[in-house]
Amino acid sequence: MDAPIIWKEIRTAFKGRPVGGLWAVENGSVRVRTTLGERVAPFEEADGVLIAWRLLREMAADGKA
Repeated sequence: MDAPIIWKEIRTAFKGRPVGGLWAVENGSVRVRTTLGERVAPFEEADGVLIAWRLLREMAADGKA
């Protein structure tokens, strides 16, 4: 049986407005979800929260957060 995915809340500011979503590490990837979309990046031995923060800001720039 696979371990359950533990989602954590993440928030930041982008161009003066708050943005937020959920992030988790799943199968060697960092996954970020918002109400408008989802983005995934490889974990690559970095801090998962920093990758999630970058993904959330990228999503905000694309209008998905």
